[in-house]
Amino acid sequence: MRHPIKILKIIGLLLLLVVFFMSVTMTAQAEEPIYLLDMHKQENPNHTQITLQFSTLPKFTTEESGQRIDLLLSNVKLSPKLKNLPEDEKVVKIQLTGKKQELLVSVLLRRLPKQVIAASKQNPPRVVVDVYWDVDEAIRPAVAFRISDMPPRKAGRRAAKFQQESPWKDRWDDFFRDYRTYWKLDLPVNFTLPQLSALIVDDQSPLWPLQQHADTNMFLSLIQTATALSNLDPQQRYLRDLMLAEAQLRTDAIEAGIARLDSLRRTEGIAQARVEYLTAFGQALEGQPLVAQITLQQLLPQLAENHPLLPLIHLLFAETALASGQDRVALEHLQGADLNWPDSLLVPLELRIADAKSGLGELDEALVEYQDLAEESGLFDYYRFSFNRAAFSAFKNKNYSFSSILYRKLVEPLKEESGDDLLLFAAGAASYEAGDMGWGMIGLQRVTLDRPETEGGDRGVLRLIDHKLINGGELELAKAVGEYAQLGKSSQFRPIREESRFKRALALYLLGDHRESVDVLMRFRREFGSSELIREVDLLILQQLPTVVHQLLEEKNDLQAVVLAEKNRKLLLRSGFNKEFLHDLATAFDRLGLYERAGRVLLYLFDRTSGQEEQQFIYLPLAQSYLKRKEYQNAGQYASRYLEKFPQGEDGGALFGILLDAFEREDRQDELLAWLNRENRPSSYELEIRAAYIYWRLGNLQAVIESLEKAHSAGGFLQVKEMALLGEAYYQLEKNSAAVKIYRQLHEDPDFGTQARYRTAQILLRQQQRRAALKLLSQVVETNGEGSWGKLAQDLLIQEKR
Repeated sequence: MRHPIKILKIIGLLLLLVVFFMSVTMTAQAEEPIYLLDMHKQENPNHTQITLQFSTLPKFTTEESGQRIDLLLSNVKLSPKLKNLPEDEKVVKIQLTGKKQELLVSVLLRRLPKQVIAASKQNPPRVVVDVYWDVDEAIRPAVAFRISDMPPRKAGRRAAKFQQESPWKDRWDDFFRDYRTYWKLDLPVNFTLPQLSALIVDDQSPLWPLQQHADTNMFLSLIQTATALSNLDPQQRYLRDLMLAEAQLRTDAIEAGIARLDSLRRTEGIAQARVEYLTAFGQALEGQPLVAQITLQQLLPQLAENHPLLPLIHLLFAETALASGQDRVALEHLQGADLNWPDSLLVPLELRIADAKSGLGELDEALVEYQDLAEESGLFDYYRFSFNRAAFSAFKNKNYSFSSILYRKLVEPLKEESGDDLLLFAAGAASYEAGDMGWGMIGLQRVTLDRPETEGGDRGVLRLIDHKLINGGELELAKAVGEYAQLGKSSQFRPIREESRFKRALALYLLGDHRESVDVLMRFRREFGSSELIREVDLLILQQLPTVVHQLLEEKNDLQAVVLAEKNRKLLLRSGFNKEFLHDLATAFDRLGLYERAGRVLLYLFDRTSGQEEQQFIYLPLAQSYLKRKEYQNAGQYASRYLEKFPQGEDGGALFGILLDAFEREDRQDELLAWLNRENRPSSYELEIRAAYIYWRLGNLQAVIESLEKAHSAGGFLQVKEMALLGEAYYQLEKNSAAVKIYRQLHEDPDFGTQARYRTAQILLRQQQRRAALKLLSQVVETNGEGSWGKLAQDLLIQEKR
């Protein structure tokens, strides 16, 4: 019985040993690191695939956070030969961070992905990350580059063809003559109170004298007579007070009239609608048009459709709307209601319709009405609000003759009132524009003398500066610069400061002082960012910026050139830039040694111009910046992408050279040869010479010959060094006749003559021309016996004489 127990113990011990050794083996295996060997990336418009290749497939987890994808890989280390992937339009950077027994791979994206799928695959062991994009989604640059205050990319065709192209482009000289900034001036509205229907029809009534005074517009007599009346019954007192209140409103005793009307509003009488109407009229006279509208709004529902006060109420409502800037409301009350307008109101009705249309910008229709009504005797004398609107509408509609007539009537004689400075200026400006230079200049000079430091006075000064500049030459243009500057500094009125400062910058531009002009324009943009002139400011900066940057570079002011370009980078991105400017910018960065900064700015511009013509200009300076920073993989990546995308591009040759540099520096011979052997690759004299030396180094002699023959065809004559190389290739391929033809041209060259004569002698020996060969070898020994080719010639000569 004891033997089975011993057997069981032995079996148990064996199992324990097996488990122990298995655990040791597994632990050893677990501790053996996995290496990340390589990374690849494939791109197309709606999909990016990133492949991570390993020595053994690791365990991993993924996590997405906006524009970042994290892969946490267990027990993974980096291979010493691993090369990171370059930045591009979609992937900003791949960061590799070691964390104890783990490796964190962070993929930073330029925009939000639509979907991310990560999967492991065998043969070879790899993790594949598929990133799917929304094709039309806008790029979000904030993650890509930490460059402060870079502008968001705006949709639209080249920013709506640069904010709708300025009408002044290519005709800046006309700006001083034709540009207008209009003034804002509305004179007070004189409200219309027509003759009201008679309240007293009984000639035996004690109130009959009051009605007679009202019928003949003798309202002061009415007031005097009314105060003398006594012994009236309640209804008679009510009617007397109503007639008295109306008379007080008509004779400017407004407070007394409103007080009397307030008392009547608390009394139930036979003419309450009239009381409310006159109350609203008094409120309008008191400067409370909105309060008057409320009163009228409450009254309207109480009146029948044929009530005689209805047209008067709508007219008053329209006039209060005009007084408060509600031109659309005014027009609705004048034209919207189906009213039976009395003949006495037809002229005021047409005038107020014209006023409303003028305020709404319907100038053609308004001017037709104004011109018809201008013949009405005394009409504009009372309706000065309409008088001013008619004159201003004519000016804006370029009917300067009619405008001049009206404005001169408004200022002769000049009525002391708010805005009289603008009336004086407008009278002079309208006459000036109408071609009446006498009245025009007198009017402009008058406002500068009679109303200095007012808006009208400053506008007069500005127009007089324009006049001298327009009618003068370069000297007047130069003087105008200082005068515009002074007015732009001293005027208290922003529109005038804006116009003066811009005209100063424009005058500087026309004088060729581009640097000072750009400085003035940049200050303008900082101080008047919401100006209606900002489009012209930006356009004028853009026209001069390349010139100024180029001037600064010629003066070796590289830092100033870079600062100027960076201050205007938002503008450049919105409106575009040309290749020459980009070249100047890259030159400035290079000369300052700011290669990394240059790369960041250029990569940002590259990212923001995706799909636009300007992007192709950025490949070359961007690849050059990477090459100077010895980031050969990135340099090659952008160079090859350009060559794939723009096979006939004008920068193809330069970028092909960069591509060759990158491959050579990284010893990527297979890719180097693949690109050199491509059909339709860029070809030029310099590139073919470069290719010939690469082929020589790699031992491809036929390719050396082909490249040098292409160079000869492209650029004319080969240099001596390249002729020697071509001759050597011919010689080694035993193309004797071609080699001799080359070498004979080099016999007398101080650097390659010895080699050429030696090779010629060798070829003669091949051709069984021994005597001529020995003679040539003797000459080589005599002239350069101590040189390497001379010693070779001496050895060959001895050998042949044996």
